[in-house]
Amino acid sequence: MRTLHLGARAFIPVALAGAVLFSLAPTTPASAATYTTEAQQIIAIAKAQRGDPWRYGAAGPRAFDCSGLVIYAFRKAGDGSVVRAGHLRSARSLYLYFKSHGKASRTNPKVGDLVVWGRGSHIGIYIGNGKAISTLRNGVRIHRVNALTARFTAYLHTGMSTKPAS
Repeated sequence: MRTLHLGARAFIPVALAGAVLFSLAPTTPASAATYTTEAQQIIAIAKAQRGDPWRYGAAGPRAFDCSGLVIYAFRKAGDGSVVRAGHLRSARSLYLYFKSHGKASRTNPKVGDLVVWGRGSHIGIYIGNGKAISTLRNGVRIHRVNALTARFTAYLHTGMSTKPAS
């Protein structure tokens, strides 16, 4: 059997072809997602925390309580002002704030709205199809809105489903 030996003359065209292919590759990685709304971005951030543990008072990035996850996701997406990050810290204070501004209802949730249970004892982010993501005692999880033992209280309308992603 004959073995081929490529000399420098054969190597140069191969190297140039490789350089051209790499220069034509997109500058953003294939895994980088693009979002059309802020809600999609917020939900992606929250979903990336799935499995992180619950810890009272924790606001990430490795452990969360329920309001900590909400504030973390909104803040990381650049929308901390929507949930008054830095001013409001608990599920109850978020609920009372949205309610006092006429942005709470029991109907018509939109993706990216907040979900409140037990009159402010628990909060999560509505992800659509009757599901929410929140931090439970067993960590950050996706679950049905009516799956918790605390009774559903309200949706807090954030407006993120119609706000274009920045």
